[in-house]
Amino acid sequence: MQEISIRFLARRTGIAASALRYYETRGLLKPQRNRAGQRRYPRSDIRRVSLVIIAQKCCFRLRDIKELLAAMPQN
Repeated sequence: MQEISIRFLARRTGIAASALRYYETRGLLKPQRNRAGQRRYPRSDIRRVSLVIIAQKCCFRLRDIKELLAAMPQN
């Protein structure tokens, strides 16, 4: 599985890196860490973040979005 950096994910989704870190604290994203401690995301997280963006625009709360994401396959 190809992993991407938080910077790449932020650029691809248009979401600030700080928002991605916040999503992580809320359990919406679960990045791995490399040896240097940097977050590494699976490419499929581009799709997950896109879903979060759409759901937020539809007025879903983050806790509801977390439940939706839990029902989705991880890859």
